[in-house]
Amino acid sequence: MMKHAAVRVSLACAMLALVTCINCSWSQSEDYAAKASIIDGIRAFEAGEDRADSLFVLGERHSDLAGLSAYNAGRSLLEKSEAGQEARQAFQRAIKSASDQQLTSDAWHNIGNSLLMEQDLENAIEAYKSALRANPRNEAARYNLSYALRQQQDQQDQQDQQDQQDQQDQQEQQEQQDEQDQQDQQDQQDQQDQQDQQDQQDQQDQQDQQDQQDQQDQQDQQQKQQEQTQQVEGQISKEDMERILESLERGEEEVQAKLMKAKSQGKKKKIEKDW
Repeated sequence: MMKHAAVRVSLACAMLALVTCINCSWSQSEDYAAKASIIDGIRAFEAGEDRADSLFVLGERHSDLAGLSAYNAGRSLLEKSEAGQEARQAFQRAIKSASDQQLTSDAWHNIGNSLLMEQDLENAIEAYKSALRANPRNEAARYNLSYALRQQQDQQDQQDQQDQQDQQDQQEQQEQQDEQDQQDQQDQQDQQDQQDQQDQQDQQDQQDQQDQQDQQDQQDQQQKQQEQTQQVEGQISKEDMERILESLERGEEEVQAKLMKAKSQGKKKKIEKDW
């Protein structure tokens, strides 16, 4: 796990240095309010009061102790949830103001701790490296750097495993999709074959119906022709009818001639037709 004990030691050392510096420069400083705020901040922190960080911020007005007070403000803010960004800003102020490499290293170390708690492994690792550059003997920073690197490697391994699993899942999904597409294509082909077969059967049925209809029409036509032939056979032909009419006309002419002859002779004669 991440070493928190080293953080508390760093704060305790800073407080001890703060008290020593205050005792040395108390009579020389003109900013008594800033000194009083720093002392009140130390007491508030030891008592677990929430106002410690704000008191240390007031102490940053001191020209000589600004870096140390900013560091203690950052440590106080780390005790509060969701105050990591403010704590890192305080530690950055301490790094800019402090000339002590140990204090600079501890500030970078706590920046790394804050980032590590937020699972920002990449920036936490860089902060721990900065802590070791400022003080290569900072064993707490070295330990937490190793811890963060292991976490990063585990995270990378998990990500690689997840990517491999995602790739495998994607491949399986693609294979299932290809299989489904193939099945859909086969089903579509089967449906098309059935439709073609049905169309062919319908066409054959339609042709059979047409053949039956043609056969029936042919039979009806033949029957009609037979009926017409029978009817013609029972009737007098046109030529025969003309000959009969011609014969009747001739007979009528002969009868008229006989009548005319009888009248001219003044005799009555029974006329008989020869037909």
